[in-house]
Amino acid sequence: MKKIVIGVSAAVLWLVCVVLFVLFAMGGGTNAEHQFTVLTVKEDAVKDYNSMPVFRELAQETGIDVNWVYNTSAQYSNNTDPVGTKGIDAIYHTGFSNLKLYDYGRRGRIVAIDEYLDSMPNFSRILTARPDIAEALKSPDGHIYSLPRVEEMGLKAYPNILYINKKWIEQLIDANALPANVQLTKEQLKDGLDLYRSEYEALLEQFKARDLAGGGKTVPLTFVSGNWQGNESDFIASFGVPENREHKTVVNGKITFTVEDEKWFDAVAEMQDWCSRGLISTSSFDQDESQFLARGQDGRYGSFYWWEKDTVLAKEFRDDYIIVLPLKDDDGNRYVGVSNEQEVEKGECVILSSCEDKEGLLSYFDKFFEPDYSAQLNYGSVKSGAFLPNKVDGKLIPNDDHGEQSADDFRMRNAPYGVVYLTEEVWQNSVQMESRAQLRLNNLNDYVKPYTFEGVQSIPNLNYTQQELLDLNTHEFSLSNNIASWYTQAVVGDAAPTKASWLNLLSVNRDSLEAVKSINQAAYDRYLLAVSAE
Repeated sequence: MKKIVIGVSAAVLWLVCVVLFVLFAMGGGTNAEHQFTVLTVKEDAVKDYNSMPVFRELAQETGIDVNWVYNTSAQYSNNTDPVGTKGIDAIYHTGFSNLKLYDYGRRGRIVAIDEYLDSMPNFSRILTARPDIAEALKSPDGHIYSLPRVEEMGLKAYPNILYINKKWIEQLIDANALPANVQLTKEQLKDGLDLYRSEYEALLEQFKARDLAGGGKTVPLTFVSGNWQGNESDFIASFGVPENREHKTVVNGKITFTVEDEKWFDAVAEMQDWCSRGLISTSSFDQDESQFLARGQDGRYGSFYWWEKDTVLAKEFRDDYIIVLPLKDDDGNRYVGVSNEQEVEKGECVILSSCEDKEGLLSYFDKFFEPDYSAQLNYGSVKSGAFLPNKVDGKLIPNDDHGEQSADDFRMRNAPYGVVYLTEEVWQNSVQMESRAQLRLNNLNDYVKPYTFEGVQSIPNLNYTQQELLDLNTHEFSLSNNIASWYTQAVVGDAAPTKASWLNLLSVNRDSLEAVKSINQAAYDRYLLAVSAE
């Protein structure tokens, strides 16, 4: 009998070892009790989420392991029904519109997350403490179908700062070659340079004429047209119209399209003239962020729009550039518009109804809302070098030294972004803001925000009825495409745009313009009532 017991014990021990080995192999040593597969949008340059330390730590803490599978943005955009992808439990970085979220939700293809709040203590507390966030996330039926991204820094409304190459201006001063209408001394060449648009134009002309970058590489002015940051909106605003990349804003409580303002047409006509003379690089209208940043590293830009110069320029060129105040018009007025980029973003993550353990997966994503995880998801993990290894006064401290990499390059490779919760309370108590973010805030407060167009506000997160969503879907896509097509052709075309072609653009799209304004005005009025009632 004793031999039998010993034999059985040995067999049990062997079986336990085998099971532990299999679990270790499957979970990467995370002791994972549950496994899920999540589809996310990721470019090749970004590190594999499955090997990122922040996700390994999450697996260790929660006992839940996620297998991340990928689409590039091109692959994902060509997928007409990503929710129908077989073998996945959730989608991260969905990019779903309000209508798509509601459509998938009402048809039962994605989960109504508000029905699972017992499994999400962090998210539940947020919805209670921040009714504005709760309201922003709701669909027409009152359900919340996606997890948000919340990053409140006071930056997104002002996505542009104008920089100019002061070293090149100094060369013009030394050569006694300043334009006749520009009177500048070297002592004036510091942040907050004060220029009329005509003076600025004359400087760009000299940059080009003298090829100050050398070898024919000089780019007088560039930006990333229509991008969420570093776009041309503030240049157009200098003509007296509160532009943003959507051409849509709130002026004195009214939803307004900037494209209907004749000053907008004047700005477009002027830009075409500058493009035709090589003052604005035509690549500004077809390059993406990565191309813009790569092209600027060698200091060939005479001037550019971006949030900070350190991202655009290699270290040896950064001291050559200074901030220009928003350009003055002929009457000495300065204007900037306000973007509609929101600090509370819907649609970052959805859970598929086919997921067999919805509570388990949602409890995993609930950890993303904790300050330490939010910070590492947004900037990179402590182990990757995004933060110093030890906290100071209970706060994570960013590591600003990434060697030869720019901060943006490091972050792009090491941070998965997505679902985070970083608010003023978090910045005060748990995470120190990046020094470059604080610098942006200071620069915006000093050189940009004071010149906001009077009476202009961004369009907040609005809730729409089902019919409004359907009507917006009918009108907005074609309207946006028609405006973008006319605008690009007008600016980069060989001939100056005519007022008749602009009036025709408005006429052809009149029904859509009025419909979009009316729907947004109704939703905005409801928003104002809801806010006043709180």
